[in-house]
Amino acid sequence: MKKGIKAGIGIAVVALLVGGGIFGVKTYLADQSPRKVVKSSDGTAIHIEEMSFYEGLSKIYGKAYMPQDTLGRKPVLIYCHGLGQNGDESDALCRLAASKGYVAYTFDFRSGGPRSRSTELPEGMSVETERKDLELVLQRIRKESFTDKGKVFLMGHSQGGLVAGLVGSSFRREVEGMILIAPAFNLPDVGRERYPKVKDIADSTNFVSMVVGRRYFTDIRNLNPYKWLSRYDGDVLLIQGAADDIVPQSYADKAADEFRHVDYQVLPGVGHTFNAASARKQLHALVGAYLDAHRD
Repeated sequence: MKKGIKAGIGIAVVALLVGGGIFGVKTYLADQSPRKVVKSSDGTAIHIEEMSFYEGLSKIYGKAYMPQDTLGRKPVLIYCHGLGQNGDESDALCRLAASKGYVAYTFDFRSGGPRSRSTELPEGMSVETERKDLELVLQRIRKESFTDKGKVFLMGHSQGGLVAGLVGSSFRREVEGMILIAPAFNLPDVGRERYPKVKDIADSTNFVSMVVGRRYFTDIRNLNPYKWLSRYDGDVLLIQGAADDIVPQSYADKAADEFRHVDYQVLPGVGHTFNAASARKQLHALVGAYLDAHRD
């Protein structure tokens, strides 16, 4: 009788495990975006599909933009979005990169914005959590079969530019080059100005385009964004709008002085978001030229 009970329990456990596995697979597959083919501005076919990464049960949602020729290893461009945004802000730039033979990868930082499709972090997002997200993405992307490990590039805008600069400078051997668009190297100063004393930091703060937690300001308080830039010897394209009222040009000026190999472009009359058609045209021309020069 006892053996029968034990056997019954064993069968039930196996059934639960199998059922749970099937349910987990179904849930995973249901959460995946279908692959689609779109056209770039020059008519080149581009394949876009979800490629998300997991750290335990925590998901970092991402999308890969692949060129029409998917055979062999390709140079890879990883994009980092700005505060309060998600990876979709890079759609046009990722299509541009894919049309030039790169695999472009964009992702949502965890708790990085109200429209993030990645897992929410209990304590909220900070520059430090985003740096860890990018480090995880970088290491996972380098293991993909399509990746030319000697041709991995980082690109980011605003806070994403700051995070890309920090990770690229720390992982000098893994990152061939960087494109930094109005990188928010001013954030530590902004944080200290907002909260001169640690005890004054609020549990939640309306900041730029979203609500951030206490961790955000405690993490950037003692951050020196320029610490490792001079050690980075890859080619950097640094783009700054002269009319940027979010990140003053002086911060980009200082970064340009730190990098060993930098093409520093200041665009007259351009603000922080590059929303105007003329600003986007200049941005795409500069990014396209950089990608062409570093593809082979």
